[in-house]
Amino acid sequence: MGAPRAIALCQSFNGALEFQVGHWAEAEQSLDESIRLFQEIGAADGEALSYQRLGILLTAQGQLAQGLSALEQGIVAAKHAKLRAHLQGRLYAAIARNRLLAGDVPAADDALSLGEALTESHGHCALCEALLLPVAVSVRIAQGDLASAAEYCHRLDEAAARYGSDAWMALAAQAHGELAAAQEDADAAVAHYAVARTYFEQAKNEVAAGQCADALAQLQA
Repeated sequence: MGAPRAIALCQSFNGALEFQVGHWAEAEQSLDESIRLFQEIGAADGEALSYQRLGILLTAQGQLAQGLSALEQGIVAAKHAKLRAHLQGRLYAAIARNRLLAGDVPAADDALSLGEALTESHGHCALCEALLLPVAVSVRIAQGDLASAAEYCHRLDEAAARYGSDAWMALAAQAHGELAAAQEDADAAVAHYAVARTYFEQAKNEVAAGQCADALAQLQA
């Protein structure tokens, strides 16, 4: 039918799916196209969401500066969106992960704080929590605050029980694996990462399953 909004939505969703199976180039192409179309029709919500997905994609590839730039452009777009609090919360969660991977823990903590404030303003949201809680565990571990990391793991367990999907079970197990590794409990870390990998595989998220496999390889080396 040639409807720009429908095409943009399809491209954004396709980009997310291509990313999960590790088709980096195809995912980036789809997300770039979705951003262009959303900008043309003035759909700030879709533009911000696609920038978030693009930022996560670039960050996962190690393109941290480019990923941060995309996420910051998403923040700008989200300010004009109807669901601005939701979108900004997710974007700041993604920025926290990006800055953590860049080794800038203070910046990651700042982004986490902004994301938490925004998500608390509109209550429980499965998609917001899916980004925010796992990175909160990682930030607290990086700060050496394992007690706080454990509290976030507990909140993640509660969310996983509430939503009950393979993806949520995977996120919770992965966070517990990261925490156990930080506590130098290698056996527990291996067990949690193995569970997470299985759940991610069942959820058809090959990229996340691969990350768990990499963590297992390091623990078992």
